[in-house]
Amino acid sequence: MIELRPYQQRAIADVRAAYRRTKRVLLVAPTGFGKTATASALIQWAVAKGRRVVFAVHRREIVRDTLRRLEGAGVPCGLVMAGERPSDAPVQVCSVQTLVARAAAPPADLIVWDEAHHCAADTYREIAAQYPSAWHLGLTATPERADGVGLRDAFDELVVGATVRELQDGGYLAECDVIAPAARRDALAMEPTAAWEKYAEGRPTVVFHRTVEESLRFARGLGSACAHIDGSMGRAHRDAQLDSFARGRVQVLSNVYVLTEGWDAPRAKVCILARGCGSPGTYLQMVGRVLRRAGDERALVVDLAGVTHEHGLPDEDREFSLDGIARRPKSEREWISQCLACGFVTRGPTRGHACRQCGAVWPAPEPVRIEAAEMTAVRSVVPRWKRDEELERLTRIARERGYKPGWASVRFKEQFGFWPRRTG
Repeated sequence: MIELRPYQQRAIADVRAAYRRTKRVLLVAPTGFGKTATASALIQWAVAKGRRVVFAVHRREIVRDTLRRLEGAGVPCGLVMAGERPSDAPVQVCSVQTLVARAAAPPADLIVWDEAHHCAADTYREIAAQYPSAWHLGLTATPERADGVGLRDAFDELVVGATVRELQDGGYLAECDVIAPAARRDALAMEPTAAWEKYAEGRPTVVFHRTVEESLRFARGLGSACAHIDGSMGRAHRDAQLDSFARGRVQVLSNVYVLTEGWDAPRAKVCILARGCGSPGTYLQMVGRVLRRAGDERALVVDLAGVTHEHGLPDEDREFSLDGIARRPKSEREWISQCLACGFVTRGPTRGHACRQCGAVWPAPEPVRIEAAEMTAVRSVVPRWKRDEELERLTRIARERGYKPGWASVRFKEQFGFWPRRTG
């Protein structure tokens, strides 16, 4: 049985109070809060009342890891997965994909949605339809989907478990320093390898890259000190690399879209962002990897593109809601791609690896640009409310003077280095 911390006990009380008003509750808490431990206590409470529970995980590859963590917290679990023997345990762990694919879903009175922000709206509705009378508990650090759409379609009430600053003040998360260029940039301020050598001082580091090629090049530059992982690797290879880092055999983990979630390594104390980041949720997930406390050592974020100026400092107080963030599109038309070999046009987000018409492989993204800029400690950023006021002022000027609709957004980007997230 896990001994719950005071803020976890408070979160449980708040969730139970919310359940007296609604059956769909979203628990929002930062990385390092202990959401699984908190959920375990709520699950045990449900099981003690004779309820059955489904714990839904968004990625098949972390189903077993989730099972181990729940069992470690004293939760009696079974596994719903191809090749696994059925179990009559009151709690069943399964992937979201399995719940959608199987005609006969396991019985449940409570559905727990791990990393709830990953559940697409249509997927949620399809699963929820199988459990019309069930209660729902969502777990996330960032209550919005990747496109900025909120989770109001899935949950009726949001409970904030704690803030990063609260956990830092209580000694549960590490204090954090940020080094970045003076403004948001479309290019990196320096080479990632040089940034690690200059700022990390040999401390255990996790690096986030945009492409596999960039990550591999970085890893080769550091030699035996660095391990690379990406989503195309087999589980055994990836686990071996993670184990090498956990045991101190390598000092640096370089990755592409793998370590943003589901990876706990208190040993990691430096986070290098060698990429831009349009999503505040992804930003918080990345920097959260180094906030887990290990002694009194401070964490360090080396932000080479200055995305902190857009999304705020890691310990900044944030207002969360079920409505998400209204995002400005990059253009007035949908992103499309045209094959240079046959001319076939398709929607960019669904184009896949190669052209569906002729099979030609889509060209690789342009190499990351390095434009040297001074890196300094970031003590504060322009607050969101002040940027919103400036956008309103620019929009008013554009309307009064008859300028084109995009004028205010262009002026905003010139001033702050990134596009506004709300249209005026």
